[in-house]
Amino acid sequence: MSTDRALQELSGRTPEEALAILNALEEKRREKHFIKYFAPYPKQSEVLKQFTAEKKIFGILGGNRSGKTELGTVIALAWALGKPYFEGDPAYEFVKDLPIPPTPNNVWVVGLDFATVRDVIWLEKFKQGRNHPAFLPKDPAVVRKANDGDFQIFFENGSIITCKSADSGRDKFQGASIDLVWIDEECESDVFDECYQRTVDCGGKLLLTLTPLKDIASGVRTPWVFNLYEDFKKGQSDLQFCQLSVLDNPFIPEVEKQKLLERWSGHPEERARLYGDFVQRSGLVYPMFGKKHIVQRFEPPRSWTRIVCIDPAPTGVTAATWCAVDPAGSLHFYREYYERDRIVSEHSKALKIQNSGDLVDLWLIDPKGGSQRNAETHKTIAQLYRENGIPVHEAKVNEDYGIAALGEYLNATVTEGSRHPKCYVSSECPNIRFELEHYVWAAYSKGELKGLSKEKPMKRNDHAINTMQYVACMRPRFKRRPELTPEQQFTISRNNSYT
Repeated sequence: MSTDRALQELSGRTPEEALAILNALEEKRREKHFIKYFAPYPKQSEVLKQFTAEKKIFGILGGNRSGKTELGTVIALAWALGKPYFEGDPAYEFVKDLPIPPTPNNVWVVGLDFATVRDVIWLEKFKQGRNHPAFLPKDPAVVRKANDGDFQIFFENGSIITCKSADSGRDKFQGASIDLVWIDEECESDVFDECYQRTVDCGGKLLLTLTPLKDIASGVRTPWVFNLYEDFKKGQSDLQFCQLSVLDNPFIPEVEKQKLLERWSGHPEERARLYGDFVQRSGLVYPMFGKKHIVQRFEPPRSWTRIVCIDPAPTGVTAATWCAVDPAGSLHFYREYYERDRIVSEHSKALKIQNSGDLVDLWLIDPKGGSQRNAETHKTIAQLYRENGIPVHEAKVNEDYGIAALGEYLNATVTEGSRHPKCYVSSECPNIRFELEHYVWAAYSKGELKGLSKEKPMKRNDHAINTMQYVACMRPRFKRRPELTPEQQFTISRNNSYT
């Protein structure tokens, strides 16, 4: 029917009938293209304004039912549909400022597992809706095909949305160039790394929506979201994190908000569940570590006592730290070694080069790692280091005592008037600093004690810290060296370096 004919038909109706027909038509169009009518609530609008062109990674941290997943759905579809699709409709107001490139765009949507992808993202958000109509337009002129078998959506403008499950592993995230990757909740870091690589050649973006329950003390093996958040707080310009609270959501009844406040009050996860804050449920082992411990790069006087301690690993990270003891007995960690996947002879050669001819008074090695035997030679790791020119001795220490001993040195640094020797770390030792800032007590993962601390730290981010603990346990003292002849200095320097 032509427009003129339709208007003529309406003119023959009463005003009430004509209005009812127009409202019905508008409602039908609204249901068919619901995303065009999406109106973010005020806090969501503030969040969307911060997703600007210079941001590579945009993170939305939100409590449960705060609307973060709805924002993720709308942003992902807006990337696929393109800005022209929204022109003239209410949703254009928030879409117009998003850094959406011209279509066609390739979009990935990543859920934690198959069930989440199918039930929450695909069915609830894209296809069927729940408390609102589905966000995916029901228009064959816009959507060419939505394939339920492999969770792919093909648009007439050439864009493609592909939903993927993070638990399928990083191998399933290779090959393509992606304009936007939306990751809903925190997956393992290797999947994130692979997704990041897919956006590099086309200048794509990464969108993260999550409730930050998996803090630096638990959850994923590598707390990459928390690390990104720390980088954002330090001012990294291509990162942006925003927060949404369930208490800001006007669509949640006030009585339900009150129930949530009562339900989570005092719980270790309260800040995450309600406000999208990171929760450090089990706590840092050395929370006192901070700016007072960091000193600029320096070379200790040759008269200071020097100790090098090695934390070996047949696979994974082998770490070593250089400590100089000043006349007051304070510990100065001024150099580090942090390498992985090398054999002992290669580590030994690299350690000698790193040592730069320093006069080392004592080489220590972790007693557990040092006593392990090589599968081929049946010699201990400590023996292999000795055969390769590193005269190591096994450290004698109780694990709990080592934790406390290092803590005493760190505490003394920030305690005014303390007569206890102190501990300092060179600004040229980033791995030591990272570990001290991420070394946490292990937490119970289930039961009544869930989220509470155990009595031992997590075996993670502790390679350099272990070597520091072994040194601290010795309570080393400054011992002035006797003056050496030039010949003695040359001999010692040659034995402590690699040429």
